[in-house]
Amino acid sequence: MTASIGPVAVSPAATLACPLVSVLDQWIDEAVQPAALKWFGLPVVEIKQISAYSCRGMNGDPNATISEHAFGNALDIAAFTLADGRKIDVQHGWRGAPDEQAFLHDVQATACNQFTTVLAPGSNAFHYNHIHVDLMRRRNGRHACNPQAVAGEEMAARLGFHVAARRSDPAVTGSLAQPRAAALPRQPPKPMHSRSAYSDHMSNRDLPDAVPGADGED
Repeated sequence: MTASIGPVAVSPAATLACPLVSVLDQWIDEAVQPAALKWFGLPVVEIKQISAYSCRGMNGDPNATISEHAFGNALDIAAFTLADGRKIDVQHGWRGAPDEQAFLHDVQATACNQFTTVLAPGSNAFHYNHIHVDLMRRRNGRHACNPQAVAGEEMAARLGFHVAARRSDPAVTGSLAQPRAAALPRQPPKPMHSRSAYSDHMSNRDLPDAVPGADGED
């Protein structure tokens, strides 16, 4: 895949349908890279995926509705690697450092505008370690975005984390010629005042085994 500021590798290599590849390229170029530059001052160079084309039913159940993965119409994203080698993984970053949380929430929120299904940590027990995106076509035209999208800046504000205004900084638009942004503080996030229903009844020891490609939203 390519983006205006350079190629972005998908690892391991993924087999995907052409329409999904096109939307992924656009999302990476117009949303993921600006978010990475905003929160980290560096572009994404690699996306780690844990499931792409896979001929099976939803959540690996052979008796369930056939998965969008079976059509090469879905991708499960587990991590983003920045140009300096730093890896922002979904499982730990979703409730990790403030800049990681802000970035991942921006990524999810923008994905909800591009794809017809987006399932991130908090949507159900199967998605605690990845963000599922697909282009499932529903008769009623409904889009699924779970949990409810929260902008990165709102998430950062909830955590008491503030980034100096950089809206006029050309680096945010994708220019790599700008100086790297100052390192962001790596302090533990403050507790959230509200939790999703998922976090209310699940603890780390209760999490199920990872099911790559789980996509239980019809």
